[in-house]
Amino acid sequence: MSTAATSNSNTSARQRFAGKVAIITGGGQGIGRATCEAFAAEGAAVVIAERNAQTAAEVARAIAAAGGQALALPTDVADERSIERMVAAAIEKLGRIDVLVNNAAVFILRGIEATVEEWQQILAVNVIGPALCAKHVVPHMKKQGAGAIVNLGSISSFIAQPEFVTYNATKGAIAQMTRCMALDLAAHHIRVNAVCPGTIWTAIVEQRAAERGLDRAAADKHPEFGASHMIERCADPVEIARAILFLASDDASFVTAECLMVDGGYVAR
Repeated sequence: MSTAATSNSNTSARQRFAGKVAIITGGGQGIGRATCEAFAAEGAAVVIAERNAQTAAEVARAIAAAGGQALALPTDVADERSIERMVAAAIEKLGRIDVLVNNAAVFILRGIEATVEEWQQILAVNVIGPALCAKHVVPHMKKQGAGAIVNLGSISSFIAQPEFVTYNATKGAIAQMTRCMALDLAAHHIRVNAVCPGTIWTAIVEQRAAERGLDRAAADKHPEFGASHMIERCADPVEIARAILFLASDDASFVTAECLMVDGGYVAR
């Protein structure tokens, strides 16, 4: 089952992705939604590969209302057959794939007491999922002779955080996966990079802040949230989307195997 929404007009001043197709996993909310909307605004036909069919359809409708083109395809990145169906539908309906953004993730924040089931769940979505998405997208990019993959890493790819063993292990894997994929695919003119955000004001962060009695203004000043960054605030999802667009665009034509910190100076502090 899929929901498509299209329009022929575009409203962006820049059209770096006109005529191109971008798949964004986890595109129904947060960074994923902001990325879908940003690609569409720059001319891409966007595939919203999202497990929640309702939110995927909502994003597709919003993109169409803004003058863009989107195809909502319910997708579970922990299920290889679901990924295969999504990629096949994207090719059938849109004819090509130029960009893959591996954004979908789960946030299982556990220490060494994590259960086998918790490890299996987070590895299936955060590590195996991006690998399988690349596995099924890359053959189409090879046929076209070019492509760009952007993985979502994190500051957690590089630093230790209390009781984050499960999550940080998966994001560390993404950083190394990015480098290895970039090496393997360079000869095919496929660039692979990662964006590594700091704390972003998404639904999960808002929830964690609310549990501490913090609204956005208070969270921006709290040492566990915004105040840990040099820029002393949490980022908005669109700020990460802009970095993803850069790495996927021809503006970054000589950039591959890079883990771009978009962290307001968090790690350098």
